[in-house]
Formats: sequence, structure tokens, C-alpha cells
Amino acid sequence: MKRKLVCAAAEEEDDSDNDNEMVVKPPSKKLLKTETPPLKVAPPEEVRSPEQPGGSKKKEKEFAWMDSDEEEDQDRGKGDDPKDAKPADSPKKTEKTEELSGSEEENQDVSAATLDGVETFGRMMVLAPALLKKIPRMLPEDVAAACRALARTKFFDGDIIRVLNGVLKRLLLRDRMTVEQADDVLKCFASLNVYDEGVFSAIARQMKVRTSSIDQVIRTQWFDIYKGFNHSGDKDFYQLLEVPHLTALSPGYKRLRCFHNQNGLCAVGDACTYSHDPRAPIELESAFVRPVSKVMMTQTQSNMGRDVYGGPRNGQMNT
Repeated sequence: MKRKLVCAAAEEEDDSDNDNEMVVKPPSKKLLKTETPPLKVAPPEEVRSPEQPGGSKKKEKEFAWMDSDEEEDQDRGKGDDPKDAKPADSPKKTEKTEELSGSEEENQDVSAATLDGVETFGRMMVLAPALLKKIPRMLPEDVAAACRALARTKFFDGDIIRVLNGVLKRLLLRDRMTVEQADDVLKCFASLNVYDEGVFSAIARQMKVRTSSIDQVIRTQWFDIYKGFNHSGDKDFYQLLEVPHLTALSPGYKRLRCFHNQNGLCAVGDACTYSHDPRAPIELESAFVRPVSKVMMTQTQSNMGRDVYGGPRNGQMNT
């Protein structure tokens, strides 16, 4: 017969005399005191400290697992104390400081007077943000000064060059650049080894009608720059850089023979200010000298003042 186990602590008032029931009494206090104390288990995070210089190990804290929550609460309280908190940099203040410094760099003076005073690469680097921001609204003289500064300091910036090309095309299309300013642009591009077909074509289109007023030294430099970059097209501008237009007040206007037409091709065409007549004189002095011809004129033709061209003699009118 199975015996029924009944806990005496749960049924202290139940006095059962049943022999089949076995009463289990709680252990006495004396036995609890004599029992082996529970093992001390340190939390996994806790690592025993190394031996101290005196040779004795640091005594482990008893019941560490019971005091861990209290220590965490104390640590949290210390973190919440404003005195114990470390001062942290405010992200808003940092962003405002960066914005102010950036705005100051972009608002620097980049006028022609300031740019003409730039002599070093470092100074040009400081002015680069302001130049990039303001160059689209610059006047032609300021743009030319920027080109001189870039060439002088050998400062190459892809963003500045890209914006500069757009500004130059717009100014040249509106015919707002002088010969001197165009010269600054071409010298800048040659110094930085920068080529933009649109800018070179715009300069050729606007300056080919002014070749008569361009100095021969400048025309020679421009011709070498265009050839150096292998600029295709604008053959008429190449020709005019070699032999510029003649003005209407020039003695040789439409009278001197065109050198390029004589060699087989005149790129200027009908707009050429030289004569395409193969019988026209080559030199200006010979234009006023009676041409020598194997054709003999009669006395009547000579008296009428006609020459071998069949027209009136130079400086005379038909009577």
C-alpha cells in the first residue's frame, strides 16, 4: 500500500493519526546553521582583479549577485547628475559654426582689384569658394581678372573652369568682351592646358571682324594657341590671324591680290577685303605704278588714259 506524503508546514492544525500518512517536518534552525553555506557565484561580467603588489588578492565582495542591482542604480544616478555629466559638443552649435565659416568664405571680395593682387596658390585656394559662387554674375573685367589670377597662380579647379566656360560663352555671345579680355582668356587656357571647343569657337566668331585692330604679336600668339590645341573649324579665323582684314580706308582695300586665293583657297570667301583678280598687284607700292604689259596700246588708248585692264588709269576718271 502506497503511503501518502503530507507536508506538516501546510497542515499544522491537522492532527492525523493515520499510520499510512508520513509527516515531513521542516528542518530545525540548528540544522540550517550547520548546513554548508551556498556557493558564491559571481556574475559573468565580473572578472577577478589581479594580485595586488603586497601579494594578497583583493577580497571578493560577498553576495555580489544581490548587490549588482543596487550598484547599477547608483551608477545610473551618477549619470543623471548634471555635475557628473561630461560636457558634449552640441551638434546644432557645430552645424551653425560650419555654416557661418562657409558663408564667410563664400562672401569674400573677388573683385578685379582683389584678384589682381593674388600672387600665391594658397591665397587663390582661400578665394576659390567665393569665386565659384560669384563668377556667374561677374562683369567682363572681373572675369578677365579671374583668368589672369588662375594663370598666374597655376590654380586648376574643375568646378571653377566648368562655370567659367559657361560665363565666357554667354559674354562672347553678347559681344561684351574686348580683345584684351579675350587675350587673357586664351592665355589662361594655354597656361592651365584647358580646352573648350565652345569657348574657342565663340572667340573666333566674335574676334575675326576685329583682326585689323589686333596687334601682330597677339595674333601670332593666338594662332599658336589654336594650333596647339588642334582646334578644328574656324579656318577663316586662322587665315585672318595670318593676314587680317583691310579697312575700307586702306589704300589696298579690294585692290591688292589675295594671297590665299592665289594659293588655291580663301576661307573668308566673298567677305575677303582683298582682290581675287589674278591680275591684281601683290604689293601696295605696285598698285600705283602703271603695270608693265606685253600688249602695246595705241596712241588713242594712251591719250584716253586707259591701261591694260581696260578701265581708267589709276587716279583718273573717264572724260
